[in-house]
Amino acid sequence: PDSALIILNEIEKSELGSKKEQARYALLMSMALDKNYIDTTAFDVLQPAIDYYLKKGTPDEKLRTYYYQGVIFLNKRDRDNALNSFAKGIHIANESEDSLTIARLLVAQGGLYYEFYEFDNYIKLYLKAADIYNGLSLKDSELDCLLNALNGSILLENQHQCDSILNLLTKFNMLNLTQRHRIQRQQLSYALKFGSEDEIRDLIHIQEENISSQNDILNLALAYTQTGNYQKANSALDYVITSGQPYDTIRYLSISIPALEGTGCYKDALDKYKRFCHKQDSINLQKFEKQVKSIEEKHQIELKAQHYARENAKIIWRSIGGIIFLILVIIILYLLFYSNKAQKKLALERAKTTELENESLKAEKDKAIQQSKITELENERLKSEREKLSL
Repeated sequence: PDSALIILNEIEKSELGSKKEQARYALLMSMALDKNYIDTTAFDVLQPAIDYYLKKGTPDEKLRTYYYQGVIFLNKRDRDNALNSFAKGIHIANESEDSLTIARLLVAQGGLYYEFYEFDNYIKLYLKAADIYNGLSLKDSELDCLLNALNGSILLENQHQCDSILNLLTKFNMLNLTQRHRIQRQQLSYALKFGSEDEIRDLIHIQEENISSQNDILNLALAYTQTGNYQKANSALDYVITSGQPYDTIRYLSISIPALEGTGCYKDALDKYKRFCHKQDSINLQKFEKQVKSIEEKHQIELKAQHYARENAKIIWRSIGGIIFLILVIIILYLLFYSNKAQKKLALERAKTTELENESLKAEKDKAIQQSKITELENERLKSEREKLSL
């Protein structure tokens, strides 16, 4: 991608002639910027592709344009428009052969659903993406999608789905250290939901040696709480606050409540509980607003889909009518050709018959002439004989 970006930067935009050429350059440049981790929040680069491909492009070109349009909206933190762009891309995904872009689009859309707390859609999209990556033999990307889907299944406490995904994870070989640690973290999260205290204790020791994020510390705090080690749980939670790094506030509050109760700090626990309820209410309100907006957007997409379906039906019926008309014309031409051929054959047969009849008449005429000559000769002989008798 870095070499591609250098080449693209060397091209003079003023030398780009047609709108199709400008759109091609715009899409390639957007892809190169994204692959080089250059996040842009302006549409000046991609706009020629949006203007041209969304009207005249192939399904693959439309899909890629919608994807990078959504990426720019994400960079601008405009999640609603980003989700709308990804939804439009998914709408035409069945017509596209670009499986890799489809998978990336599913992952991007799934990440937005996670932010909107719509975990069912989040899981569904990541599992679809994992299936595509599996077909493309991109094992690292497949593993990442499965771990995200497992995380969502744990949040929804869907043990059957968790077991299914964990079974898929056992089939991965040649994992690097980071990937093994990620699987171990999810195993601890699974045990915290569905496992026994002994299973949690066994996994705590592994997690203590593999801390790489605030979420890992929160997992440890929850594990300490569930195994009755409240002092360690509160120490871990204090570290989250003092580290100054970003963390999941609502998860921190949900773990703090039982940890503080375990040490007898009921007043602090009540304060954390109030803050937790306030956050939860805000999330529920946000989910409701997003759900209402999502329903409206889906309705608009359905209306557009119905319009496209009607237009496609018209085109199909016109095509069928045209084909039937052409078939009828071909049949008529064939019948005319066959009729002319039959008439020519009949005329030839009649001509042959007439010719034969003429030949027969000619033969009879020749025979009559010959007979007349014989008769004439016979008359001359008789005349000669009469003359001899007369003499």
